[in-house]
Amino acid sequence: MRWNAEKDVAGLISAQFNSGVLRPRDVPEFKGAGDALAHGFFAWAKRQMPRLDCIGFDFVLCDLAAVQEVVQYQEDSSDFNPTSPVYLGIEITEENIFEIGRRVAELRDVHPRLVSTAMVLINRAAGRTIWVRTPDEFLGEFASWFWDGDSQATDEEARETLTDRFGEDEAEIEHYLPSVVRPQLCPDDMDVYRWHAKSRRYLPQRALGVAALRRLQRFTSGRTRRICAELEKLSLMVQRVGNRSLFGCDYRPRCAYAAATLTVQNDQRVGEVLDSHYEYLASAGDGTTYLGFTPIAFIPDAIRQQYANWSQGLSILGQLDRVIAGLAA
Repeated sequence: MRWNAEKDVAGLISAQFNSGVLRPRDVPEFKGAGDALAHGFFAWAKRQMPRLDCIGFDFVLCDLAAVQEVVQYQEDSSDFNPTSPVYLGIEITEENIFEIGRRVAELRDVHPRLVSTAMVLINRAAGRTIWVRTPDEFLGEFASWFWDGDSQATDEEARETLTDRFGEDEAEIEHYLPSVVRPQLCPDDMDVYRWHAKSRRYLPQRALGVAALRRLQRFTSGRTRRICAELEKLSLMVQRVGNRSLFGCDYRPRCAYAAATLTVQNDQRVGEVLDSHYEYLASAGDGTTYLGFTPIAFIPDAIRQQYANWSQGLSILGQLDRVIAGLAA
């Protein structure tokens, strides 16, 4: 915990315990308001935390000064408007990479939309909880470097940009063409968005419904059946929470790492994209290990709602972790 308690936080911390969410008995002895909050909160988090084999992150309690220390290096630092003297930070300190190409190939044989369903549900769950890097992000990052930002570029369109970059080196150009790169980084059914020519915009792919996932379980077995079952559970959990961001981060700096990273295969191409990503953040000077900061509530009803949301978020992360583990097995 990063802490520099001042008098104005004592009331907030008292309200946290008076709300009935945090337990005074989790504080072995009183050494100060910040210490009491740390004991109470992390004891609560330990009770709520599911088993996570793939997703990695840490909760960090921060006073306002600690948050501002991170925010000051961000390009949009002026957008940060403090609303609490205490914040919950979500920190991700390393990249956890999982290859899913082999298992995904098996899912394609079961149903033509099963792979896209898995990617869509993973992104929906991550959007409500914590960032998971999926193959479409690798494609988007690659396109920003080599195809003038157009992830849907044809070979002919990309060749113009690549020629400007590599000259007449045909072998080098071939190495970076969309027809070569897309199958390696993000096959079509792993892209969560599709270009809709009629409306001339990207539209999210639709996932199979719960009923379809249940039907697939009747006609499959082994790992594939378990993945379908886990996807069904994840779909239901995401539906229940709607579009809410359960951890409620008011400010999101440029986090270098994702809580989990899914790749078709963890090869040189993936390494190149990640290296470029890290180097860019390092040169810009605003890369951080913090994904976001959430102001700690101080009104009783808001406190109880906040912890209820966090509890739901952790439950979804537990289910999301099981889906990722199934795909990476």
